[in-house]
Amino acid sequence: MTSIDAHASQPVRRRLTPNDARLRTIRVKTTRLVFLGGAALSTLLLVGSVIVRGVQGAAIDTSKLVQGDQFVMDSPEFVGNTREGKRLKVTGARATRSVSDPTSAVRLEKPKLETADGSVATADEGIWSQDAQTLSLKGNVVFARKAGERATGVSALWTSDPSVLTLEGGTQITLPSGEAATAQSLQWDEANGAVALLGNARVTFKDGEATSERAYFDKETRTLTGTGATRIRSELGTAAADRYEYNTASKRLQLSGNVTAQLK
Repeated sequence: MTSIDAHASQPVRRRLTPNDARLRTIRVKTTRLVFLGGAALSTLLLVGSVIVRGVQGAAIDTSKLVQGDQFVMDSPEFVGNTREGKRLKVTGARATRSVSDPTSAVRLEKPKLETADGSVATADEGIWSQDAQTLSLKGNVVFARKAGERATGVSALWTSDPSVLTLEGGTQITLPSGEAATAQSLQWDEANGAVALLGNARVTFKDGEATSERAYFDKETRTLTGTGATRIRSELGTAAADRYEYNTASKRLQLSGNVTAQLK
């Protein structure tokens, strides 16, 4: 009987050289990377598909974005910056912009301007220029500050460099301390907190009123200063001077320059 050597029947294993071992390790790592990459790609494709479907499901009717030669946007929001680096936001009920000129100004219905300092301006209509960072307001313009000052006018222009709001037409302003003033126009310097009343400025306080060509209000000193054809009327009588200063905190009135007075 012929005997079979079991060890001899098995194929002889080839001993791996150091170079063979290195190549095998590289192949294994490559296979793992390909597998992981494929799994990641499949996951991204799945998530992307879900996101696209979600966006499409919540998308607005794009057919309404263009009406005639105008882009139409509901509840738009624009963000800008002042020269001082402070943020400002402009919103509205509706906005339109020329299709042929995407960089043109935006016309707004019921515009609203909000500054980083808490000031708010509203109107019936407005024009926002993104490039110039200006907002023109028209119709029932109201400007209110966080500190309590409130000004109104027919039209206004807001510029971000410098941060100034100019009100025109039947301008009126009321201060937190109770004083009220009217003028042909009003300039509000948002950065410095100063107000300029220009043209037939009339300031009404508790015991009378002061009229002048111009008047200025400094929020830091709480002082109203009037210059040019100044006239004062109070319960004590009338007076005229080149200049007056009225402190809204102390209620003290001071006249200077060619002062004349007629007491009751």
